[in-house]
Amino acid sequence: MDKNTTTGLILIGAVVMAFMFLNKPQEPSPENPKTVTNSSVVDSEKTVENATVDNTSKISEISDLDSSDLIIYQKLKEQQQQEDLIERYGLFYANATGEENIFELENDKIKVSFSSQGARITSTQMIEKDENNLFKYKTYNDFINEINKPLSLFEKETSYMSLTIVDNEKVVPIETKDLFFNLVKQNDSLLVFRAYGGSQDKYLEFSYKLSKNSYAVAFDIDYHNIENDIKTDVDLKWSMFGLSTEKLASDERNICTVMYKYFGSTRDYITETSDDEEQLEGNINWIAFKHKFFSSILISDDALGKGKIGHKSLENDKYTDSYFLKSSIPSMGKVSFNFLFVPNDFDLLLSYDRELEDIINLGWDILTWISRFLINPIFTFLMTSGLSIGLIIIILTIIVKLIIMPLTYKNYMSTAKTKVIKPEITKINSKYEGKTDRNAAMKKQQETMALYKQTGVNPMAGCIPMIIQAPILFAVFKYFPASLDLRHKGFLWAEDLSSYDSVLDFGFSIPVYGDHISLFAILMAASTLVYTITNSSQMAQPTQPGMPNMKVIMYMMPIFLLFVFNSYSSGLSFYYFCGNLMNIGIMWGIKNYLIDEDKIRLKIESNKKKKKKKSRFQQRLEEVSKQQQKKRR
Repeated sequence: MDKNTTTGLILIGAVVMAFMFLNKPQEPSPENPKTVTNSSVVDSEKTVENATVDNTSKISEISDLDSSDLIIYQKLKEQQQQEDLIERYGLFYANATGEENIFELENDKIKVSFSSQGARITSTQMIEKDENNLFKYKTYNDFINEINKPLSLFEKETSYMSLTIVDNEKVVPIETKDLFFNLVKQNDSLLVFRAYGGSQDKYLEFSYKLSKNSYAVAFDIDYHNIENDIKTDVDLKWSMFGLSTEKLASDERNICTVMYKYFGSTRDYITETSDDEEQLEGNINWIAFKHKFFSSILISDDALGKGKIGHKSLENDKYTDSYFLKSSIPSMGKVSFNFLFVPNDFDLLLSYDRELEDIINLGWDILTWISRFLINPIFTFLMTSGLSIGLIIIILTIIVKLIIMPLTYKNYMSTAKTKVIKPEITKINSKYEGKTDRNAAMKKQQETMALYKQTGVNPMAGCIPMIIQAPILFAVFKYFPASLDLRHKGFLWAEDLSSYDSVLDFGFSIPVYGDHISLFAILMAASTLVYTITNSSQMAQPTQPGMPNMKVIMYMMPIFLLFVFNSYSSGLSFYYFCGNLMNIGIMWGIKNYLIDEDKIRLKIESNKKKKKKKSRFQQRLEEVSKQQQKKRR
């Protein structure tokens, strides 16, 4: 070892000894033991905190590091955080953090809010104004309390929309609702959001456009230069809690559901009263989250594929139903949709030429046709007249009754003929009273049919007009509760004809009946009973043992209706009430001015004198009777 080497080793040793001496730990001072302890606790907490922040590298921040060491540590920390974000969010790691901002688009119909977090729709308000410059659509509570506040379909806290994307390099799916998008373009009708995928030329873009005088929000998805970076199985998820907007939440829940339509098929839906979900097979035209009077609809030409839908009733004063949709969509190019936030107005939905009018459930096909081509055109025309809603219902009732007047006349004529021959029918029944054998029953039937044949009375003639009229009654039953024109329209003591009227609230609920008294329901039931009593004398009694007594059934019907209609649309009860009054008046007019029972009796007697050829059925019936008599002998 030369002289220079020896000198260097000595100097190094001296430096090391000096460093160790200067950095020797001090002994705890007996005068201040708590200070030392607290300092140790703080250092421990810092170590734990730093270990939590950087769990993978196990790097702990040391207070004695100089500035260059701190910079190195910070870079290592940032690098580790970036690696964690890449591991979790893959292609879109740069959008995993940020600040949420809310943006809005509005026209004269709707106001739609959007969040930069997820680039999603967060809420929708119906802001259309009426002729008094007040909001046209409000909740029942705001309407009754005269609060001028627009109706909201859903809110940010209980709704979301998201794409589920899987990076080619990752297994864990990425939810776009967790990403913070950049707003790259904004004007009065357009918002464009982007989540960049590592460069400015690679991004996922969501664009929303709201045109003037429209309920539709155009929604486009652009996978710009990222098609090769993601897997093909991209899912669109959309869910919300429907807000309660009407007077009776339970009535709303009975109508809320998810409806959908495949291309080339009819509308389908999940039963309103069941909490259920259904699988989707793809090729879907539209999907609607249906409320009682409003709907949130997603429309697509060719983008909605396989998935599932569902809804669940929420026993909550604020919400009615929860809705959800999950559907596969294309993962390349540009994909287009339309969100439609719209009132359930038949003519409005019809104008979109998507068969969206089927969202309004008007019953079976024949009932829908009657509502669409008879009731709705008349009602819509009358609504343009400027008359009060009560007078419009009365006029509608008169028009419908005049249309079915010929059927009513035939029905009463048949009833009158049956009344004339009733004594002879009673005589035949008395003849075979107490005889229960088959032969006696056969003879009784033969004589009864012979009497009908002889007098020219068709026992089924009165049933046919009633059968024809029944679809009209059921069509009205479905149309009125679903009519948007009745919503928040008052008449007499009824504040809202789309819901029940109440003249007395009990403060408690009676099973089946409810917690109130509906006066329109009482009037409807009472008028039904009066009409039944008025025509009871015309009702034919059963001619066969074991057949139900129609009078008893008809007398029980008003009581049944009273329970059914107590919590139903008061507009519908008023319509039936007006209809019953008109029926009573029409029957009275027909009986006193159009039908002469004496003339009917003379005509029947004349028919008896005419020889009429027996029908094949009657001949066959007599032949069978004779054969049975021979066998008995």
